[in-house]
Amino acid sequence: MCCPLGSLTLLSRKIGKMFRSHLSKLNVTNSQVGIFLILHNKGETSQSDLSKMLDLERSTMSRDLVRLVNQGYLYKVKDKKSPQVGLTKKGQEFACEIAQEWKKGYDETRDLLGENGLAALKLLEQKLLESK
Repeated sequence: MCCPLGSLTLLSRKIGKMFRSHLSKLNVTNSQVGIFLILHNKGETSQSDLSKMLDLERSTMSRDLVRLVNQGYLYKVKDKKSPQVGLTKKGQEFACEIAQEWKKGYDETRDLLGENGLAALKLLEQKLLESK
């Protein structure tokens, strides 16, 4: 019998290791990588939308944003509903570095899994997200 939790945990560790081998030199956490990539692709967005897209706890999101604002990578603008968050020039440059290293991890993963393996992961993701 297959244990879905065990299988997903093992897959997450293995794939995460491939990505971390490229991203570790940039000294960013997985959640910070997600923040940079989303803002790099979408531009300025609300803190609440960013949190929903990454499915992060409010405390993790707040901690990451404070750290990245203090480091000069992000700016935060107060809004009535939720603060707007965006990349500074320094943040945009760093996001480009992160995107390049992330692509190396993606390419390594794609080469190992093949298109069918990636499609199977996407199908699994869709099924799990539909069940929310």
